[in-house]
Amino acid sequence: MAEAPPNRVFLADVRGGDQYLRATWHPESATIVFSHWNGEVCMASTPVALTDCAGLIELQVRSLASVADRRLAPASAPTPKPPVRRQRLRTLLRPKLADVIDATARFLPNGRSDGRQRTATNTGPLTH
Repeated sequence: MAEAPPNRVFLADVRGGDQYLRATWHPESATIVFSHWNGEVCMASTPVALTDCAGLIELQVRSLASVADRRLAPASAPTPKPPVRRQRLRTLLRPKLADVIDATARFLPNGRSDGRQRTATNTGPLTH
């Protein structure tokens, strides 16, 4: 099958062979034409008003959600461990975290580490 223009989608028949569904957008009539093809021969077509496609889209979304729910369900068998190579690659590519430091001695006045800081209402000098 050739590459589809932007207003057309080709969907291969899951049974194989040279059969497929073609959906084509026709802006001048605000319709999508669903046509069944066997090779280069159109076997049937159904023009559908764009406003009537909401039901089809809803069916597709529900179907995708159903499949996604099944894939997200916990598996009964334990998941296999990733291959050693993949784990090693993941470790190498994982971002490095910054070191955690005690900033009180560096950034608070007079190297204070007791947590007392100057506030906007208390602008006087800090007392020990």
